[in-house]
This record gives sequence, C-alpha cells and structure tokens, in this order.
Amino acid sequence: MRKLRVGIWVNEDYQPEKGGGFGYYSQLINAIYDYAFADAEIIFISKKFSSLWDKKDKSYEIQTLDFIPPVLPLRNRILKKVADKFRLQTITVDYSKEKERINELIKDEMYKVVDLIYYPIPGCLIDNFPYIYTLWDIGHLSMYAFPEVSMNKVYESRKQHHDIFLQKALMVFSESEHGKQEAIKYLNLNEKRIKVVPIFPSEIINEKIIASKPDKLSNDLFFIHYPAQFWSHKNHYNLLLAFKIVLSNFPNLKLIFSGSDKGNKDYILKLIEELKLSNEVLDLGFVKIEELKWIYINSQGLVMPTFLGPTNMPLLEAAELGCFVACSNLEGHKEQLVDYAYYFDPLKPKEMAEMIIKMIEDKQNGESRLYNSKFNIKNALNQIDSAFSEIKSVRFCWGTNDKIF
Repeated sequence: MRKLRVGIWVNEDYQPEKGGGFGYYSQLINAIYDYAFADAEIIFISKKFSSLWDKKDKSYEIQTLDFIPPVLPLRNRILKKVADKFRLQTITVDYSKEKERINELIKDEMYKVVDLIYYPIPGCLIDNFPYIYTLWDIGHLSMYAFPEVSMNKVYESRKQHHDIFLQKALMVFSESEHGKQEAIKYLNLNEKRIKVVPIFPSEIINEKIIASKPDKLSNDLFFIHYPAQFWSHKNHYNLLLAFKIVLSNFPNLKLIFSGSDKGNKDYILKLIEELKLSNEVLDLGFVKIEELKWIYINSQGLVMPTFLGPTNMPLLEAAELGCFVACSNLEGHKEQLVDYAYYFDPLKPKEMAEMIIKMIEDKQNGESRLYNSKFNIKNALNQIDSAFSEIKSVRFCWGTNDKIF
C-alpha cells in the first residue's frame, strides 16, 4: 500500500528570512521538509510560491486558479455605485455556476497530486477537498467580548469561519490539551478528530540569533517587559495599575512595552500619562528579533497578563532563554509552564503586583526555576507523524475518482 500523499499548504507571502510572525511557520515548514514520516509522502502546495522558496523537489504550484469575477464595464460600475448609494436595486450577475465549475476543477487537480491538505497555520483555502485544520484559539468564545473579537462583524466572521471550516475538517490540530478541551466545549467538535500538536518557541531561541541591545536602552537598565501588540485583550491597562504598586518596592524599575499598534495604543499612552508613569514605562514599538532576545536575557522577567489563550509563545521563549515569567492564570499557561511561572488573576492588579514583586525578589536571590516542557518542535513533529498515520486509515476509505461527493 502506498503512503498518504499530504499537501502542506504554503502561503503565497511565505518568506523564511523574516522573523517575528514568520518564525514559527518557517521552523515548522523546514522541519516537515527534513522529517521522515512513517506513512506520509510530503509535497508542498501553493497558488504561487515566493521567489525565496527553495524546496523545488517537493513543490507543486496550483494550475487552476480560484474564480475571479470579470471586471464590469465602466458604465455598469458607475450605475452600481449610484445604486448602492441610494439603495436602489440593480441587476446582478449570478456567478455561482462558474464558481462551482472552478471548484470542481481545483478538486480534480488536487486529487491528482495529493490525498489531503494540511494547513500548518489557521486557515483553509480549499474547503471542497479533504484537509487538516490548525486551531490556535477561539477567543471570540473563550474570553471576554473584547472589541477585536466581538465588534464590526468580527464575531460573526469568526463564528461562520469556525462553524464551517472546523466542522468540515477531516482532522483538527490543537496547540495544547487545554485547547483541545476548549474546542470540544465551545465548538462541540468530535474528540477523536482533534489531535494535540504542541506549539513551540519561535526561532529566537536558536543560537544563530545573536542578541542585540536596542539603541534606546542602557546596559544597566533594571526592567521587566511585556512583548505584545496593542490589543485590548492584551490587558496593558491592569498591568499598568499593578506596575504602579510594584514601584513602591522597586522605584528604579522600568516597564518595557514592545509591539505594534492594533488600535489601542493611544489609549494606553494616555493612561500612562494619567498614572504619571511616563518616565517609568518605555514603549519601543516593534523590535527586531535580535533586540527582543536581548530584552529576554536581560529582563527581570516577562510579565504577560493577557486574557487570550489557551497558550502563548512568548512564555516558551522566555523559559527557554532563562527569563523568569509572571503570567495570567490561564489553564493553557499552566499546561505550558507548570511550576516555572508565577501565576495571577489578570483582573486583579494587586495580585498581579504581588507576583511580579515575588518574581523579581526570587531572581535577585538567585533562585532557579525548573523547566522541562513538552512544547517543543521535536514533540510537535512526532505528533504530526502519528496523526498522519491515523488519518491514512480514514482517508483511504475512498479513492480519487469516486462520485459520492
């Protein structure tokens, strides 16, 4: 019996030389390429590979493109704009049959190349073909209704996406055991279809990444840090209230923020002024991976009060680099770090402050923290290998030319 042909979906903008958000993806793609799977033959699939893509021996570029509606003549475009403005009815063209034809062409093309598609990061481009979906979080259900997951039709979009793509997936890869339990609880997914493929640290822990001090910081700076984009669920607000308390014990302490703005930064900067913390809080914005590594290594600790889980990659990066961690008491965080971290209720600034103070005092007293995590790339690959072997027995229950679907 032949091996299962697994298509690894590669995004068109995949650029392995980039750090940050590409770090995890890049590591996983390269590791899958080098791994010898027991029951799976790997081929990387994309609509259009990046010019930097170098795995030519295992690559396939899709020939049948998605359906793109033809551009309407100028006269029709003007009429449509006028009609939309005044809410008038216009004649619309039904492209459903053409879309269906293209979808069938794509499906037929894929069946000639692979047996199923595995999407290594959340998303699904071809839902009319067997696939494995990667689930990182369901924050619109598992945490408070912050604007970024509940307003401006985001909730509706997320719900529709999860209701369709996860329920149709042949298998779902969750980043943690707690993430699996959330999927069962909130999405009512069949437990047997969910496999835990643990998230792992980005390439920042690699020895080839040389730490480099940000120009704005001095070598002797005494600080804690929070690398997070400025979303409301990241909870900068309660961290600032806690930090105000921490300063009574460590008046020379600085708090470093790093991360891009997602709409909440101006509010947080004004809050910093209101709390009279302008000299104590340093906002570095987006930092390079080499600079972030220096921050981890020289920090008194990572503080992560986020409401969104189940897991978070910076916790693993910090632990691997020997940086102490104080974080919100999410069950996923506890699964990641067990006894390594100092946990607190993210809604209670006083409790948060107490844990930060204890963390700094323990570090200054030379206390060591035990860290031995299953959240590593080796374990992730082993789980993927096992999942491919299992799903082969499911996928080979039908062929490639059957008309039952």
